[in-house]
Amino acid sequence: LPLIMSGLSEAPIIGLYSHTGFQDAADGASHQATTYLAATSSIPHVQCVVVSCQAEAESLMSQAITYIAKGREEGKKPDSVLFFYGREKHPISFDEKATFNWGKAQILKKGKDVTFVTCGPLLPKALAASELLEKEGLSATVINNAFVNRPDIETIESCLRETKGRVITLEDHQLVGGMGAQLTHALSLQDIDFKIKCLATKGGFGQSAYLADHLYEFHGLDEKSLVTATKDFLKN
Repeated sequence: LPLIMSGLSEAPIIGLYSHTGFQDAADGASHQATTYLAATSSIPHVQCVVVSCQAEAESLMSQAITYIAKGREEGKKPDSVLFFYGREKHPISFDEKATFNWGKAQILKKGKDVTFVTCGPLLPKALAASELLEKEGLSATVINNAFVNRPDIETIESCLRETKGRVITLEDHQLVGGMGAQLTHALSLQDIDFKIKCLATKGGFGQSAYLADHLYEFHGLDEKSLVTATKDFLKN
């Protein structure tokens, strides 16, 4: 309701939401937010940004403040910006030389067999899976798709052309209404030729665990599961 009212009032806000996905492992299902994107992405005038590391969070937060302030100064109606992140410790950066541009997807690795599109805490899993695949003679492009409900289709499409349209999404969110579902819809609306597999939570709640990694493995969202899914995907 506050997000809807801020949009109706043309009073954009910046919201920070922690404990996303399975990142509050110890407290169990009641504290694990696996529907946060489905619950917020369709609210008018709201951008949903899922961050994966400290450097990304700091850079995009600064840009969000500038984006809203500049928009108001120019008499525009900037959107609210919601930042989602996990509870467990985030890496400082995945690439010290990386830059984060507002509204753009980040290509962390280039490959020729498949494109991984992910965001948030599962980005390290996609990178680890790409390294495991290299040992078997396969290569994967890894894309950090932080702007979930406004995906950077231009960048993602350019990578899909190099991997024959094959894409796998990875997220610790429900399959319904998640990043993969939204990307599938966006690509389809642009008449882009692609073949997709979405790895996500397939209904149901989480459970208690010592670490989120235990739940990623249980739900088939870890790097080994991604490698297995990729090899099966490439056979078809």
